[in-house]
Amino acid sequence: MTTVRTVRDQIRNALDYLIDAELALFVPEVSMGLDVVAWHSHAREGAFIEGFEHPTIDQYVTWLTNGDYSALLYDGSLIQLSYTVEDGEVTRHRLCYFPCPYNLDHALLREGQPLADIVDLYRDSDAVLRSPIRFDFDSEASAKGHPASHFTINGADCRIACVAPLHVMRFLDFIFRHFHGRLHAAHRTFFATAHALHIGPGSLADNDRKQIHFAWDLHATATGGAIGR
Repeated sequence: MTTVRTVRDQIRNALDYLIDAELALFVPEVSMGLDVVAWHSHAREGAFIEGFEHPTIDQYVTWLTNGDYSALLYDGSLIQLSYTVEDGEVTRHRLCYFPCPYNLDHALLREGQPLADIVDLYRDSDAVLRSPIRFDFDSEASAKGHPASHFTINGADCRIACVAPLHVMRFLDFIFRHFHGRLHAAHRTFFATAHALHIGPGSLADNDRKQIHFAWDLHATATGGAIGR
């Protein structure tokens, strides 16, 4: 049985490691409600855009300014982690990675200047075309062309079916393994358990199984597991 508190603790333990290992610059308090675990934003300027037709630098800056993230990574990239738990199981999640649109000077980041101000310094320089990615899950939204669990990249109409909802550690392992490979190797012990952690049963529909989809072993261990160095 999965609880809101269990998911909150899994997220908080993972984020604590990121900040202690200097893989993240800032991690806000994890917000926990009756059925939702998410990030605790500190402002509201402009609309929060749930999806994206095409991601923009302005959307990145809005999320940055509002504190709409679970972790601000060492290079200015953003991580968003949100889970809904109902009747003992995860029914929805939104796991987003928004790469920083500029190659920022890491020395400036470590000096503690407001990141939005640093980004403004780069506005006249060339942006780096790196698409945000999302792993979304909604147990009640499954339909043709809209798998219950799916991976989105580049635009809202790209939904690649996934075999199941995603544990926070498996998500972070995916992000660092594919986009920060050197750091993933340096923190191999932390990421080593990710492949065996699950947070829900399979959700792949038969019609999605016939298409290209993301799959992983759902039977390695039971749901959950400890996170440590």
